[in-house]
Amino acid sequence: MAISSLVRRGVEAVSDISNQPTPNQPTIHFAGWLSALFVFTALAFIAIGFSVEYTYGMLVPTLAAIEDSNPDIYVRIDTDFDPNKPVDAEAPEIEQARPNPVTHKLRTTILHLRNRAGFLSRFRGLSMLLTYGFAQGVVFMLMPFSIDAFLPQFLVTLISSVLLANLQLTWVHIVISEPSPKRFYQRIPGFAAWKNIAPVVAFEHAVTGMAYYIPLTLISLCNGFKGMENPGEGGSPATTIGSAIGLVSLPAFISFVVSIPARAIFIRVAASMLPEEDESIVPFDRSFGGKVSPAILGGSGKVSIMDAWKTFDRPALMRFVRAIGKGFALEFAVVALFSGLLGLEIWAGAVTYGFGNNA
Repeated sequence: MAISSLVRRGVEAVSDISNQPTPNQPTIHFAGWLSALFVFTALAFIAIGFSVEYTYGMLVPTLAAIEDSNPDIYVRIDTDFDPNKPVDAEAPEIEQARPNPVTHKLRTTILHLRNRAGFLSRFRGLSMLLTYGFAQGVVFMLMPFSIDAFLPQFLVTLISSVLLANLQLTWVHIVISEPSPKRFYQRIPGFAAWKNIAPVVAFEHAVTGMAYYIPLTLISLCNGFKGMENPGEGGSPATTIGSAIGLVSLPAFISFVVSIPARAIFIRVAASMLPEEDESIVPFDRSFGGKVSPAILGGSGKVSIMDAWKTFDRPALMRFVRAIGKGFALEFAVVALFSGLLGLEIWAGAVTYGFGNNA
């Protein structure tokens, strides 16, 4: 969720920088049947891009972050099993290799989810995510600030994320557990759970946000954004937007790298708080190697931030990183494909733009 919010803020930053109200505001014109094709392509881009980002960028890495690399009970994925294959009864007994974890491949993960939770399982938790996004959007609407007010943006993002920590916790619980008859809002825990998860949410969003906003602040102090306030002077809108994207890309990349361990820690702490009545959809050790003391016995009922990272064994970490990398590659492929299509349609005349005094 932190990365999604950072991407959203980056897009807003580029949009606001390149669309400040000026006397030479550019105008956009749609022409002919190509405009309908352009709109259809843009809508398909949004739908497919969101689907890929949600399923492969958020859901699969979440499962990879908590799956036990050496569980006592393995889950079978019926992909290569052939019931008609003859068995050689006289063959010597050979110790069979342990099955791979469910999340070792994107395909096996999606197949497992479909078998356990149905066709729409790739969108499990979506209602909670939309609720979280709406609530955070309301907070931002109530506290407007200028686009270059990086410190207020950081503080509002951090505070709103902490206040909505239980929604993020519930999203993880819905994603990692077997289907439940409860509605998503019925699974939101109370204040006691918020007190446990709020510090972890603050940690995740603080380190991710600082990695994003500190470089942006330094760029602003060095006048990196100078000349972008008025896109009608000194360059075309495309040049202005390209420059803005270039400046925002470095902070976004730094934040993305920093978010990987921070996100893994949050997911694992949240998973350790999964209610006893909920069964996990992939094998994972609820005790985290004995680090979790049940609340009923006077313990915290969750793994600590430090232990969440220490108990993250190397195979699980590699699966988590690979899942993120594969998801990013898929998202890049979707962006590249649709950018090419939209570019061709613009070149063909579906959309034209220009400044009023130059039209």
